[in-house]
Amino acid sequence: MQPRALFREADSVLTEIAFSRSLRTAALFLLPYAGVLVGLDVAAHYGELTEAHLPVQFFLASDGGFGEWLEYSLTFAIAAMLLVMWRWDGASVYLANALLFAWLTLDNSIEIHERFGHAFAGAFAGWSLPVAPNDIGEASLFLVIGAFWLIALVAALRHARLRAAVESLILSGCIAAAAFFGVVVDLIVVWGAHTQALIEVETFIEDGGEFAMICVAFLIQVALFDAAWRGRSGRGVRGPEVGLSP
Repeated sequence: MQPRALFREADSVLTEIAFSRSLRTAALFLLPYAGVLVGLDVAAHYGELTEAHLPVQFFLASDGGFGEWLEYSLTFAIAAMLLVMWRWDGASVYLANALLFAWLTLDNSIEIHERFGHAFAGAFAGWSLPVAPNDIGEASLFLVIGAFWLIALVAALRHARLRAAVESLILSGCIAAAAFFGVVVDLIVVWGAHTQALIEVETFIEDGGEFAMICVAFLIQVALFDAAWRGRSGRGVRGPEVGLSP
């Protein structure tokens, strides 16, 4: 895979995404609701500081909250679109990313990493770190899952077509950014002692950043799926302007 060809294809795919009609249509439906949820999250954090507590469902990362249900829907939709693209194209890079998003949906919905952290907290009880043992357990599980995903992705990229490789790398960037907020920033939040105000700000950055990257990943995947569908159906030529055909 020549670097020059890779950069050319990346520029082409990014241009296609930027001018995607399907992305704009999806954004018109998604972003207003996402904005409302972010506003509710800000209000909930402010309520914690002023002791004017709001319903727990207002927090973006509250289990069973409004934000969490939207995240379940988005990650499930991304996984479904990637699985369809894998069936169409046979590129295993799509399958690797699809399985990761399926795992994220399952993990968030039934709290696998929280259960794991508490179940194996005893294994990390002797660690001299200013972090609760269950938080270390949660981070450890994410590291293991991330390592498996990276190994599968790298192996798949070695045999992938240029376009499939570029699309998967773009989506992988969203995954990496979401993981930064969900794992690294999460550890910062629980690392040592913090004032209540700092905890609320850090938690908002953690949850808001992860939420934003999931929304971005969904919009990108909508554009990529639409382009793949149009190319497969033969109803149009891929270009800077793409949209769902009737």
